Amino acid sequence: MKERNINLDLLKVLACFAVVGLHVFKYDYNSILITYLHYACGFAVPVFFMVNGYLILNKKEVTYPYVLRKILSILLVVTLWNALLFLAKLVVKHHFENPVILVIKSLVQKGSIWQFWFLGAMILTYLAAPLLHKLVHRYQKAYGIVLGVLAAGCLALQAAHWVRGGRLIEGYIQTFRIWTWLLYFVFGGYARTLMEHLPKKLPYKAHAILTAVLFLGFPVYQIYASDHINYNLYYDDPVATAANVLLFTFLMRFGCGERLKSAVSFLAPLGMGCYIIHPFLLKALSHFVGYSNALLPFVIYPSVLAAAFGITWVLRRFKWTKYFVNL
Repeated sequence: MKERNINLDLLKVLACFAVVGLHVFKYDYNSILITYLHYACGFAVPVFFMVNGYLILNKKEVTYPYVLRKILSILLVVTLWNALLFLAKLVVKHHFENPVILVIKSLVQKGSIWQFWFLGAMILTYLAAPLLHKLVHRYQKAYGIVLGVLAAGCLALQAAHWVRGGRLIEGYIQTFRIWTWLLYFVFGGYARTLMEHLPKKLPYKAHAILTAVLFLGFPVYQIYASDHINYNLYYDDPVATAANVLLFTFLMRFGCGERLKSAVSFLAPLGMGCYIIHPFLLKALSHFVGYSNALLPFVIYPSVLAAAFGITWVLRRFKWTKYFVNL
């Protein structure tokens, strides 16, 4: 059996922690500290795409039959959860809603299971993966050209968005921001080649300092720029891109001790379940707690995180329920 890359698993676990933070530390509290923490968690989605790009684009072969199997596994999870939603609406509210429409809505960030937009975006990147894989493995400079085109496109859109006063792509469905997700996906694939040369070019301590400066400084920059970029639009901001890339490459170099390896190995398989389940927990909590106390997120965050991981662990232990959280 091929040994798992513990650094990739660490990135997935940290991204999972961060995505919960994105949804707990929100603007409703009108607190600079909480807003800062929200932006500090902004690396979550880019890291997920970079990890997937690393794993997919560095395979020996990526074919459309392989991609189809990946897409079908995603659709199985999405369908199972929407089937539960369909039954709940039918039994509790006596309301019939077309289950196919429910699935489609969840993949495009609509309805009760909006978090599946990420899986919708992953389907789009998977559809592009065989062509991208062929390009980057057949032509020596393909990675540079593809990344350059995608980065230029993101930069142009970001500049136009600023010029328009933050109104150009506001409200754009996250699923279809394919230019952003492909940028991170392709960089994830390139990271393997980059990591072979980076230690010679950038000493570990210098890498750590640069990462810390951008990681800690980006939320301040984002708060300053909040009139131009809302929380759904900062992923392809050049400062955000640099911060995310530095964080990814630094953590790929990070040395994990045995205790950390053990914790990461336990949590990594639970990450997707945590991602799926935590919005349900937050929605349930919203009926009992409001946004009046700025200390609440610091209680809610560890509680929801632990509960989401715990529920996922339980679901994975049973033959039929494991399909709800396995990808």
